[in-house]
Amino acid sequence: MEFSSCYLRLCLTGRWLCVVILIVTSFAEAADQSPPTVKIVEGGESAKKPEECRTVVLGPGKNQPDPYPGYGGFVGWVSPIRLSNGDLVLGFNAGYWHASAPTPLRFSPGTIAAYHKMGLPKDIISPTGGVAMIMRSTDDGQTWSQPEVMLDTPDDDRHPSFVELHEPDGTLVCSSFTYPGADPADYVKNPKLAHRTAIIRSFDYGKSWDKEVIRLPSPFLSDETDGPMVLLNDGSILLTVNGTPPEGGPAQAAVFTSRDRGATWKLLSTIQADHSLGEANATQLPDGRLVLMARPEGVISWSSDEGRTWTAPKKFGMRLYAPSLYALRDGTLVCLHGSYTPRALRLIFSTDGGQTWIAPAKDHGFLVDNCYGYGKAIELPDGTLLVADQDTGGHTAVDAKNMSLRLLRVRIRADHSGIDLLPLKETK
Repeated sequence: MEFSSCYLRLCLTGRWLCVVILIVTSFAEAADQSPPTVKIVEGGESAKKPEECRTVVLGPGKNQPDPYPGYGGFVGWVSPIRLSNGDLVLGFNAGYWHASAPTPLRFSPGTIAAYHKMGLPKDIISPTGGVAMIMRSTDDGQTWSQPEVMLDTPDDDRHPSFVELHEPDGTLVCSSFTYPGADPADYVKNPKLAHRTAIIRSFDYGKSWDKEVIRLPSPFLSDETDGPMVLLNDGSILLTVNGTPPEGGPAQAAVFTSRDRGATWKLLSTIQADHSLGEANATQLPDGRLVLMARPEGVISWSSDEGRTWTAPKKFGMRLYAPSLYALRDGTLVCLHGSYTPRALRLIFSTDGGQTWIAPAKDHGFLVDNCYGYGKAIELPDGTLLVADQDTGGHTAVDAKNMSLRLLRVRIRADHSGIDLLPLKETK
């Protein structure tokens, strides 16, 4: 079985769970909407290769975090944001492996043996597991501050992602999730061992962060988010998570909103299918509708009533992972995603709100970077996308010790015929 960043999470879904709660899933009247399609274009791949454009901002011997108990070189699950004051910020988590659970490990002996076979280092001492960290650039990504701790709970703190409020007063909201590391059966006996979405806030452009961790009114036995959150037209925040339903079965998606600057959250709806809806992410289209996509089948769903009801999730023939959606200022909808075959970070885009996707092939998007396939992006003032990614998944000891975080830019061509890869700084 493939072991990816969501393996530790999605493999937790089981049918043996004895706790049953009714979770209501709402679908809009437009549930019979036709499936999305793929429009194949030739010559759309970038003339420049990823290695010609990418910049390493953190890696072996470069801008390493200060040592702490349990840090073994792993850095990953990175997300960028460009603030209203012009700063670029990267959030990521650091640890010893693909998933850096606190020690002593709470897994069963069989699970620990399986993870050791996959590459989990032995004899690790990591009292609080992985740590969420932050880096900052004040010169458009040319130089970066040394990483600083943003969140360090007793559990592995994973995949921080940001949104800045409309008012330029320094308020940032960060979503992540905490991973205690335990077998699924333990979730029922002890809910504190389940992984959970975590929200923290900053009121000074991310220079300091609240100590209080805000939790969601989750309908799930366990839940998580990889972000990004979205600031909606009305100033509220949209957050998409996926989770394990208490009654068992495939992972479901859920959509939350906050109207008080991230202090409290309301569950709008849950979405389910006959297969897993992992690593779900949603954004808002220019016409006000919401669109959502999920792993592994690449299903798409729309909402016309601010996320209260959704069309039935539809496949369009492209299996993918870690989808993140971005509605650009010119109306183009972009999906940055991991590709299974061949494995890489790729991109598809749509000019009609996700009904038709432009791609170089039926089963994968345009190549962005040859890497593990997890990345996030932001739109820059010039209309290009700044993409942050990681090189590997850190499954082996060598991988974990040699992880790096990288940046490059992507431009969607004006005629929508493909993409161009660009370095951080234009060269004449």
